[in-house]
Amino acid sequence: MKKVKIIIFIILLLIFGYSLYKISSFYLDVYKNNKTMNKIIEEVTKVEVNEDNEKEEILTIDFSSLLKINEDVKGWLFFNNISYPILQGKDNSYYLTHSIDKTKNSLGSIFMDYRNKDYEDRNIVIFGHNTVDGSMFGSLKEIFKDNYFDNNSRIIEIIDINNNKYRYEIFSYYAILKEEYYITTSFKSDEEYLKFLNTIKERSEKDFNVSLNADDKVLTFSTCNGSSGTSKRTVIHARLIKDE
Repeated sequence: MKKVKIIIFIILLLIFGYSLYKISSFYLDVYKNNKTMNKIIEEVTKVEVNEDNEKEEILTIDFSSLLKINEDVKGWLFFNNISYPILQGKDNSYYLTHSIDKTKNSLGSIFMDYRNKDYEDRNIVIFGHNTVDGSMFGSLKEIFKDNYFDNNSRIIEIIDINNNKYRYEIFSYYAILKEEYYITTSFKSDEEYLKFLNTIKERSEKDFNVSLNADDKVLTFSTCNGSSGTSKRTVIHARLIKDE
């Protein structure tokens, strides 16, 4: 009986030690990621000054410097409190576990689907982790709160490496089991694309009264809905706002 208790104690001790190691590793990754991003933001961004010599919270990105850090940079993303460079790897796995400086990090990066050619594609797909600390796409869970859009914008902005600016307006958001459909990046016909648009619009938790057509281009966010390993995804779709 005494041996059994000792074995159980050792097992529990190992479990506790492993859990402590995992928690410590995560927060170390958070620290490293934040330190790296803060350093990059300081190096490649600046705050513009208006005609009255007053500071405005408008970030200008020095992409030439950013590309020297990582040639996989494809732009910069702004959405409410989310502000990150967009990367694109040769697959959809690498930047799940690597920072912008290509060091291993469990927080990963914000990255574009490897199948997207450019921002002219009909569906640009952007991935990021749903982190506990709210970094990356960790704050997207807040979108399911009833009053979210009373206090937050529906506008998503992207600046590409040529300093072209794209503005998108959210028209759909939902949680769904992991699938390939909503991350489709190319379509055989207008009819197939219209079916796709109608499907993702009808899935939305909220009706934004937005009409879509075959000329519309879509930006899609995808992140885990729940803790690591979950089979559910939080999905957000936004339509490109065309210049009038």
